[in-house]
Amino acid sequence: MGGHRKRILEPHRAFIIERINQTSHLTLQGVKDELAARGVKVSHDTVWKFLRREGLSFKKNTVRP
Repeated sequence: MGGHRKRILEPHRAFIIERINQTSHLTLQGVKDELAARGVKVSHDTVWKFLRREGLSFKKNTVRP
């Protein structure tokens, strides 16, 4: 019951940060799609929470470093 949940995107942190820095117009859905192409299936909310923890902000359609 309860306990600490493993952060599923932590092993992919470098890839996500690199993609955001390379592609200024990347959206949350875009990040999710690129992860899915690598075999990592996560929800929109999981990506959003990861980006918030990393201190990244995003406008309506794009993620910003």
